[in-house]
Amino acid sequence: MGPSGAGKSTLMDILAGYTTHNVEGQITINGRERNLKRFRRQTAYIMQDHDLHSFINVMEAMHFSANLKVGSEMSQADKKLRIRQILEAIGLYECRRTRTEKLSGGQKKRLAIALEIFDNPPVMFFDEPTSGLDSSTSTQVIMLLKKLAAEGRTIISTIHQPSKIVFDMFDQLFALADGQCIYTGATQSLVPFLAKLNLVCPPSYSPTDYLLEISTHDYGYQNDRLVAETLNGSQTLYRKNHRNTVQHIAMLEAEKMTASGLITPVRAPQLSSNGHYYQPLSPLSECNDPLKKPKKSALQLTADNCCTRSETYATSFCRQLSLLLMRTSLVIWRDKSLTAMRLFIHVMIATLISALYYGIGEDASNVFNVFRYIFFSIMFLMFTVPLELPIVTREHFNRWYSLKAYYVAMTLADAPIQVGCILIYIIITYIMTSQPLEWFRFGLFFVICLMVALVAQSIGLVVGALFSVKNGAVFGPFFICPFLIFSGFFIQLNDAHPTMQWLFHASFLKYALEGGTLAIFGYERERMECSQLFCQFVLPKKFIKTVDMHNSDFMTAVIALIIYSILCDVVSSSIETMIFF
Repeated sequence: MGPSGAGKSTLMDILAGYTTHNVEGQITINGRERNLKRFRRQTAYIMQDHDLHSFINVMEAMHFSANLKVGSEMSQADKKLRIRQILEAIGLYECRRTRTEKLSGGQKKRLAIALEIFDNPPVMFFDEPTSGLDSSTSTQVIMLLKKLAAEGRTIISTIHQPSKIVFDMFDQLFALADGQCIYTGATQSLVPFLAKLNLVCPPSYSPTDYLLEISTHDYGYQNDRLVAETLNGSQTLYRKNHRNTVQHIAMLEAEKMTASGLITPVRAPQLSSNGHYYQPLSPLSECNDPLKKPKKSALQLTADNCCTRSETYATSFCRQLSLLLMRTSLVIWRDKSLTAMRLFIHVMIATLISALYYGIGEDASNVFNVFRYIFFSIMFLMFTVPLELPIVTREHFNRWYSLKAYYVAMTLADAPIQVGCILIYIIITYIMTSQPLEWFRFGLFFVICLMVALVAQSIGLVVGALFSVKNGAVFGPFFICPFLIFSGFFIQLNDAHPTMQWLFHASFLKYALEGGTLAIFGYERERMECSQLFCQFVLPKKFIKTVDMHNSDFMTAVIALIIYSILCDVVSSSIETMIFF
């Protein structure tokens, strides 16, 4: 606990392993140095901004969580039973068919918790679980955390300014001010601690309010005295002999809540399976020995075994891909407004371009306008991809799935709509601008436009992995500028300085423009008509030579775009992996 800017969330990120860079010191688990990779498999981190899929309901969200976080060691029947037990325990079973976008703030908080407790993690981190909630809802959320702790889990939470009722539910307090510890110990010992320093809490005051007023210098500068008394968090005097009392109080509170019917007990099925992905665990039972490897079961020919299953995730890549593909397709199908908007934008822009370049395709005097039409089509289809993936951060960090599975599923699920939008745009513009009515050329042009969209999507993933939405909107176009400059549209390769010519070969837009130009003008296209007295480019191959594409190859362009798409996917996946692992 502490005032705004004290360092609560920063400390939480470090303890949870979310932040690993620019951090000094040592974190130990039961006296042993923490093995971060194994520790993350034993923990869950529920962040303050709990992004949820708006177009799936509570039961569907729990279904995907259950099947991604727990493998084949638990049957589908047991998973359904477990889902019902959890939803009943957190008071969401009655609204199990409600979409998450229609849930209240408190219900969303509880659902975010429910999604992470299915695999029974022994340690759970919560960043501001009561943020944005009223007093009554905050109390309900903290009572749920109290119940989870009473079942044997370790619950670590940041909280800004709790009420007296909420504060009394916590067992231990670690108070921060200006990045230093001003109190560590039992919550019941806070008032005696302050009184020892002649800081007497008024009877009508909440201890938390009084402590926050002290930390913000309402009674003079006292923080140095508090830090010295607690040895900056190393003092254990005020936690002495408190553990048994805490456990006893916690169990009494849990029994009261269960008896009142507010919360029903969650009983995890007993499993005799091959490891640590799901089993009833006492706190940190697997973390007692950070070097201990989980036992492996005998070889069984199952889908999970045939498709590589990593120790980091509970399910195989194939299982992750199938579930994510199902979920993403469901969200896209239900989000009809976004699909309709994408179709409308493509139709509107196609109509505008068709009116601007109407009937120019067969006229040799308009070859440069056709060239501009090709370039604009490539640029338009490249800038129709979102840059940010907000939900993947939480789910990937809590080991639901690998980024590779997510990216593949997202690409496959969005492919039908993306292909449809591109096809509609090309049909309208291709016909209205009077391009050659040959299926062969139409197909080649479509392939190039589709490959550009896939590369743009991959670049969007890279930008989304590096930047937030706000920064991505600024740096996204800036990231594209070098590729645009060396695309061959503004200046040809042979006209550039020799020291910069290699940059043309590194631009994916160069290959896209070459492929589109060859599709329209290449492959021995017949002589074009001329509507003026003289046309320089009645022979299409002469124009291709003029724009320095006579040595280009369509298949080379396609292969280069495929390589760019794969490379960007690998880079974005590597960036996310470095950030989280």
